[in-house]
Amino acid sequence: MASSSASEYLEDGFEGVSSDFTQFEHLEPHGYNCFTRAKRYGRWYLLKSLNDEVRDKLVYQEMLNKEFDIMMQLQHPGVAQAMGMETLGDLGQCIIMEWVEGVTLKKWLEGDTTRSERLHAAGQLLDALAHIHAHDIAHRDIKPSNIMVTTNGKNVKIIDFGLADTDVHAILKQPAGTKQYMAPEQASTSQPDVRNDIYSLGLVLRQMNLGKDYKKVTEKCILPIDERYQSINELKSDLSRRKTRRRNIGIALAALSVAGLITAISLLAIKLSSKDSSNIVVQDNQARQQVDSLRNALNHASSKIEQGQMQQDSLRGHLGGLNDTIASLNASNTQLLKVQEAIDERERLVNNAINDGLQLVDAANVASHLKEHIDTLSDVEYLWMDWHSLSLSGERKIPGYMNSIRNRFTSKELAEIEYALKEHCSNYENEIVTKLERMKNFLIVAD
Repeated sequence: MASSSASEYLEDGFEGVSSDFTQFEHLEPHGYNCFTRAKRYGRWYLLKSLNDEVRDKLVYQEMLNKEFDIMMQLQHPGVAQAMGMETLGDLGQCIIMEWVEGVTLKKWLEGDTTRSERLHAAGQLLDALAHIHAHDIAHRDIKPSNIMVTTNGKNVKIIDFGLADTDVHAILKQPAGTKQYMAPEQASTSQPDVRNDIYSLGLVLRQMNLGKDYKKVTEKCILPIDERYQSINELKSDLSRRKTRRRNIGIALAALSVAGLITAISLLAIKLSSKDSSNIVVQDNQARQQVDSLRNALNHASSKIEQGQMQQDSLRGHLGGLNDTIASLNASNTQLLKVQEAIDERERLVNNAINDGLQLVDAANVASHLKEHIDTLSDVEYLWMDWHSLSLSGERKIPGYMNSIRNRFTSKELAEIEYALKEHCSNYENEIVTKLERMKNFLIVAD
């Protein structure tokens, strides 16, 4: 009788392996690019090509070639891998890339994730970006939708190098990025700089809600370019120091608690030993033995006055040292409270500045009457020609406002205030666009 424990494939479900691409599945296009999933050699690949409108235009062909050239320099588990470039039938020239089975970081963070999982993803993201920068490549479009988290293993992969650039490439040099995550200087210069990615990384890490160790790190990421981290390695070193310091503080506090407990027990023992043993109510035999032992010890000590005096002096010295330590700790605690009060006051001033700025921005938006106009539209043909310009009314107030408060805040505080105001404006613009998208026969092509 044949054994039933042998492992085997079910032949009816076995697929052949083809050297040609098969089972083409067209995915949602993005900008001037088309994306197709296809199978070859028994595995899935992602094919990135140009759409019909731009496929024959040289500048777009050069963009695709540049992206392929940059991706081929990168071999890292945290970076989507390019395997080659081929011309495939109706798709034309395609970058052949690995297929990443998973969801974007944006989608992943919307689900149920643990802090441990998010810290794991953040560590992988730092490693991948460090590898990219080690090849003198600036991604220039780091954002949650360009970061994938795999289904199996919850591993991070950075995708979409369409805007990436290096110093050695001499073509297609122009400002680029996604407005919400783009560093301020990136909007006005064509020079690639890895510090642009560090700014975008700070905003991404902030959204990941990683805890206290990362709070100060993310704040430094979004400072003006010369004040933020100059490299990912510098960021990682600072993060490591902060973690070590927090761990050492925890150990010190634990040791201080133990020392305090021992001191309290010692003082209690001294207090009890000074009482007349006849006043102690003994409840059991073990307690009586302890009292008798203590009485004998005291009688023995009384016969050695000189030795007892020396011990008393020693104890007094220890207690004096303990009092000095307690006084020092109290002084330090008072100082810490003052520092915390100062920090709280600065946070209050920053919040007030943000609220004042928001009022200024909202007033400008209300004065444009754009929102009311869109709410009353019956057809898109009645839309004002300058609606887009009006949607930026509030945002135009930000530079003047920031200049008016510049002398009252630090660079870090100014960066926090400006980010809050720009994010508010971005939400307002998104609301306007959403209203327009809902109108019949109105089409918006967005990157």
